[in-house]
Amino acid sequence: MDESRKLFVLSVLEEYADIPEAEWRKLADRLESLTLEKNGFFVRQGDLPDRMGVIFNGIFRVFCITESGDEKILSFRMKGQFLSAYSPFVENRESWYSIQALTDAELICVPLEDMKKLSDPCWEKVVKEYMVRLFIEKEDRERSFLTEDARTRYERFRESYPELEEILPQYYIAEYLGISPVSLSRIRGEIKKNDH
Repeated sequence: MDESRKLFVLSVLEEYADIPEAEWRKLADRLESLTLEKNGFFVRQGDLPDRMGVIFNGIFRVFCITESGDEKILSFRMKGQFLSAYSPFVENRESWYSIQALTDAELICVPLEDMKKLSDPCWEKVVKEYMVRLFIEKEDRERSFLTEDARTRYERFRESYPELEEILPQYYIAEYLGISPVSLSRIRGEIKKNDH
């Protein structure tokens, strides 16, 4: 793997904690590049997860399929973000969700078993900060569904993911917002009308 990709991973990790040089070298030797074509899976619902990745390029959706067969999108992930089914790995159980590439994508991955062997406090800090950010994201999403109407949720989506509006199919955005594509079209129409 080229040095620029390794340095990219280091820059992402350092948003979570300071990584001593010796610790970084231990991890850098374990990094692997993974390319996925559009619609390829990083994790499938039912898999035992075995790796964590940093998105070098591409867009992903995290989603589950309910008992009735409906898809529910939990989140979108883009360049510079972590990807993993971390809690299923920690609990040694199958992932209850899938992670799928929505575009051609490249990840820089490390086996989760290798991550477990890294014992310096900096790695604990990375994991802790990652989990805190996931918790805040989850809480914000729950609050949005409980307290906001569909239009407000859509406006928040546009603020959070401005680049996705033109890339994603409308039904993915509607699915993420918990509304029908018809409702999303109506909301978009109202916003367009009010903007003129």
